[in-house]
Amino acid sequence: MTRDELLAKLQSIEWSDIEFKEASWAAPRDALETVSAFANTSGGHLVFGVKQANGTFTVTGVTNADEVQNTFLGWVRDQNKISVFLPINGSVHALAEGTVLAFYVPEAQRNEKPVYLERNPRKAHIRRGGRDDTCTGDELLRFIRDASNIRFDAEPLDVDTSRCFDEATVRWYRARFATSNPGGDTAADDTAFLRNWGFLVEQGGVLRPTRAAILVLGSGEYVRQVLPRMAVDVQLYRNASAEYDSAIRWADRITVEDNLIKAWQAIVEFYFRHSERPFGVDAATMRRDDDPPDYISFREAAINLLIHQDFGDTTRVPVIRFFRDQTEFFNPGDAFASREQLLDPGDKEVRNPSIVSAFRRIGLSDQGGTGVRAIFDGWRKLGYLPPEIENHKAEKSFRLRLRKEKLITEAQLLAQAKLGAHLSAQEADVFAYLTRKGQIDLTDVKALTGLSGADARQLAQRLTVQALLVAQGGSDNVFVLAEHLRARFLPVAPEQAANSEENQRFGSETAATDATAQATDQATAQAASGRAQLVQSLVQLSAIQWQIVAFADAPRSITELMGRTGHKQRAFFKRQHLEPLLAGGILKMTVPDKPTSPAQRYVLTEAGVKLKQLHEQQQAAGQPENEDHGH
Repeated sequence: MTRDELLAKLQSIEWSDIEFKEASWAAPRDALETVSAFANTSGGHLVFGVKQANGTFTVTGVTNADEVQNTFLGWVRDQNKISVFLPINGSVHALAEGTVLAFYVPEAQRNEKPVYLERNPRKAHIRRGGRDDTCTGDELLRFIRDASNIRFDAEPLDVDTSRCFDEATVRWYRARFATSNPGGDTAADDTAFLRNWGFLVEQGGVLRPTRAAILVLGSGEYVRQVLPRMAVDVQLYRNASAEYDSAIRWADRITVEDNLIKAWQAIVEFYFRHSERPFGVDAATMRRDDDPPDYISFREAAINLLIHQDFGDTTRVPVIRFFRDQTEFFNPGDAFASREQLLDPGDKEVRNPSIVSAFRRIGLSDQGGTGVRAIFDGWRKLGYLPPEIENHKAEKSFRLRLRKEKLITEAQLLAQAKLGAHLSAQEADVFAYLTRKGQIDLTDVKALTGLSGADARQLAQRLTVQALLVAQGGSDNVFVLAEHLRARFLPVAPEQAANSEENQRFGSETAATDATAQATDQATAQAASGRAQLVQSLVQLSAIQWQIVAFADAPRSITELMGRTGHKQRAFFKRQHLEPLLAGGILKMTVPDKPTSPAQRYVLTEAGVKLKQLHEQQQAAGQPENEDHGH
């Protein structure tokens, strides 16, 4: 932890990735509980020399820093005190108020968890918010299952192989396998096929099905013995996600207590029953295409939920919830990979390798670990905000949300146009996200653009050069909106949170006229000189202005624009409708150095073209901006 990062943390609140302890004279004994909690979740910083009181943090300093540091590092290297050796590194910061010690505790490896104290597994902890909680019995079992070198789904089961498989599912699977692997099915019968592909294994001279075999291909009776809970619960609600409450009844629902193939078929049937299916024909092949536009992302997310769940967890059920504004997926069992790793190509360590392989053989699982990336790619092509991932290490769960909210809106394009910056499509996406969130990291950039880590970093650097964002606290991974843009794009006080979404994202009209905003309002200089200050700020377009935008894709005279819109008062038309479009960077003059030239024409800027295209797309879809349809 750098000095700048420490000072920034002192201004925030204690949360899941940092713990402050006073430790003025000695290393506190409860520090090891925090070490266990950080190691069992996502890692974090443990800081000595800071006192917490009334929600604020005060640097009190460590009196004998060397002794306190040596004592603490001795504890974490003593296996009588903590179950695994953790490569904990410390840094010393001499502040005006005193010396502060900061230690980074990394997340332990999967096979090292749970990390516990005093040789007692019941003294394992997890981090929840700003607390170190002792693991419950169920939480300990989840850690133990995931730590095993023998994967849970690969274990052979002592059941009757002549009755445990569902014949219709096996036939379907073999047919799908033959289609996906021409010439690959050479087995004389089902038993030979199941043995060839690892569904049946020999144990003590007897063929036994694996747990994966029952879960994927088993008959309902045997599936329920292996998995005494639902394989999936799918719910449809007519309201928005923010209105969700457990007391609200779903409009439609299916629950599946059968094998995973039947669960997948039921999910797909439910999805198509409730989705809009726009009809289309490929001009080259004349093949009908009526898959809903969000199908690819939904398919990958649903399969991901089925095959990566913790099947040993019988207390929690995987749930898919459809709302008007988003689809949400909940899974018991966290992903072993980080969010950044999930977005990168290449195989990852998975909880159920046998089940993943079974689905992959028939083309129902991603190749090379690209499933989550395909979810993000599909959602990005629809122009939506990136999917949201919550990989909860403490509760060992995974949540994915597909929000049906457009990333680039008309208001966003208007705001970008006023900056006068020339942004590529990917840069515009990143900037739009930043103006919503106020902060962005390289993983977010990769999610927004599909770029590699190196290319994502270059894009962030280009936006830094254009003075649109700055690195936070000296970090080369986290960026925030440039200071001179925050008043315009971000809320300036907590009480403004109740303002409209428009004001939250793009600042108040007053902010747009202050000295800072004027310094960045490069496009305003294109308007007539002395009267530019009288031009109203352009937050949304009037009906007349939309007519101008629709007509000005080619250079037009003011007479032509007035005739198109039915206006006769030239001065009023120019002041009320034309000059805001010029000041907002939507229109430009063909002879900018001579505003009153008889040859003067007006035409859309690059930003204006993008705005016109977005508006036409929304009109073609028959819906206003950000209104949701379908599910």
